[in-house]
Amino acid sequence: MRNSLVVLFGCFLIFLLASCSNSSEPVDEFPSKSIELIVAFSPGAATDTQARIISKYASKYLGQELIIVNKPGGGGQVGWNSFSSVNPDGYTLAAYNLPHIITQPLVNQTSFEVDTFEPLVNWGGDPTVFAVKSDSDITSLEELVSAAQAEPGSITVGNAGLYVGQHLATLLLEDSANIDLEDVPFQGAADAIASVLGGHTDVVAGNLSDIYRLGDEVLPLAIATEERHPFSPNIPTFAELGYPEVVMSTDRGIAARKDTPIEVIEKLEEAFLNILEDEDFLAEMEQAGADMLVMNREEVIADMEVRTATYENLLKSIGVIE
Repeated sequence: MRNSLVVLFGCFLIFLLASCSNSSEPVDEFPSKSIELIVAFSPGAATDTQARIISKYASKYLGQELIIVNKPGGGGQVGWNSFSSVNPDGYTLAAYNLPHIITQPLVNQTSFEVDTFEPLVNWGGDPTVFAVKSDSDITSLEELVSAAQAEPGSITVGNAGLYVGQHLATLLLEDSANIDLEDVPFQGAADAIASVLGGHTDVVAGNLSDIYRLGDEVLPLAIATEERHPFSPNIPTFAELGYPEVVMSTDRGIAARKDTPIEVIEKLEEAFLNILEDEDFLAEMEQAGADMLVMNREEVIADMEVRTATYENLLKSIGVIE
């Protein structure tokens, strides 16, 4: 009996050691299989469109496919909540959006915090634009504000979810103009755009890249930048229309999950930075109306620290949090 127990215990140790050795892949072999990129918004909108352009170049620089996995809902919270529990091995990454991953945990109970994300690169910035359907009765921001003043809550403004950049821009305008708009959150920008084009909502607070691609289907009213944007120089800024406080954009990047080995993070950062410098890639992004804002890992970390304090103060100033 004693000999049998010794043999069984020995077999168990061998099995345990084999399992451990199989689970830790040598860094020089990473990646040895395809990598998933969680996009926390619906297909067809700006984050998804741009992530898919990145994925086209992944095999060239990563040596493996980058597979887009859409998990929309809650302004990104569904996808990012799921990301908070993935294995931190570098094989499941997330496309992050700012200010979303900072502001949402400040306001709501989420499974993720900003520290859940281990930044690799930031690839772009996308200013918020207010737009209406091309045949809308509203033809200017002044008319929108006047209508909201005359009948508070009568103007519906669709966005990609609560406390995303576009929603924050709406809150800033409400505070600045002393008006009450009816916020209508959707699962993503594509749904918010479909709603305004279908005549179900009056205004969309959207991304410049989406509005840019829609062309004559919509009439842009104002852009939340400090100066007019070179992609669409005919769109006036909120500032020049009397609301300088309304400055907001959605910035996008790629992150690994916290506790991913630093050697893996460094390999991923290098590969993605190479993609972001590829001339063919940049041409495709320009065609998609994507405004590049490239930052490496160190720069993103420093930027997130500043933004966390900025957005917390902003939410306090407009009465969202105490």
